[in-house]
Amino acid sequence: MDNLCHSLAGAAIAQSGFARRLPRATLLGVIAANIPDVDALTYVWTDAATAVSFRRGWTHGVLAVAVWTVLLSVAFGWWSRRRTDIESPSVDGWTGDPTTAGESHGWTAYVPLSAIAVGSHPALDWLNSYGIRLLMPFSDRWFYGDALFIVDPPMLVLFAAGWFVSSRALKAGSPHPHRAARAALAAAATYIVVMKTMSVATRSATEAQFGLTDASARELMVAPRPLMWLRRDVVVTTSATYDRYPATWSGWRPEIGERLWSDSIGVTPEVEESVRATRDGSRFLRWSRFPYFVPGTGPDVGTIFVGDLRYSAGTVESWAGIRVRASTPAMTGHTEVTPLPRER
Repeated sequence: MDNLCHSLAGAAIAQSGFARRLPRATLLGVIAANIPDVDALTYVWTDAATAVSFRRGWTHGVLAVAVWTVLLSVAFGWWSRRRTDIESPSVDGWTGDPTTAGESHGWTAYVPLSAIAVGSHPALDWLNSYGIRLLMPFSDRWFYGDALFIVDPPMLVLFAAGWFVSSRALKAGSPHPHRAARAALAAAATYIVVMKTMSVATRSATEAQFGLTDASARELMVAPRPLMWLRRDVVVTTSATYDRYPATWSGWRPEIGERLWSDSIGVTPEVEESVRATRDGSRFLRWSRFPYFVPGTGPDVGTIFVGDLRYSAGTVESWAGIRVRASTPAMTGHTEVTPLPRER
């Protein structure tokens, strides 16, 4: 999910009961909910192929969650011991339980909040079609939730409302300031379950309609549309194309519509082998879910453009599309598929 969503989730988690007992709980919640995304810095000092191959892996996996939890808890525990004066209600606007004012908090007191907030990041990231390697560093396998669009307004509204109302209630001295945050978190969880259930049902309907058996994530994708909760984009992989279909919920079941268009995969064994033999090509394909290959022409002869259908189209180089140098024999066998008219 986007970092605003992660930040609001961390703030809502902190206000669900931790902020009353721990100073700087909201700050910890926001930092912890975003810390796995330090891997985004790879876009600053590396190339696109290296960056995407590293993203949502080492810093997002199960081992990283444990490491981040301990590091952040120790840091905030140290800060608490060094700055006990900050815990006074008259300093920094902290309005938690006055009976704990002036007390220092050991690092273990911060562990539950840190663990939940850090863990919320990969959990939320899993929900979209970008993917995440939850088992890193033990396994490089990608997992895709295909349940929510990467920017989801209902999630933003729920987390923001929970954090805002509970923080105001805490400052006002309410005896139960955490209730709004907990209600928001529960509503978000319910919304996630509903959206995921709809995606699973759409996937099952697609498999049944096209005679697919236990299709892998790279053979079939059910992608949510932004602000269109009853619609999904279905991508089905054939031997030569990626075919896209609309899925619309009507009543209690999804209906798979007529094919919208086809995109050529453009790959032969020689083409893929040639791409994988390059450093950038190998790294890009490690991340890509629906790669397509376009041999260069004119001044680009001797190269192959590789993109990912989820985020790129054509041959414009970007974070989701690269061009690698390959031998001329690898270009043979490329076939073009005329796209069907795309939905407007």
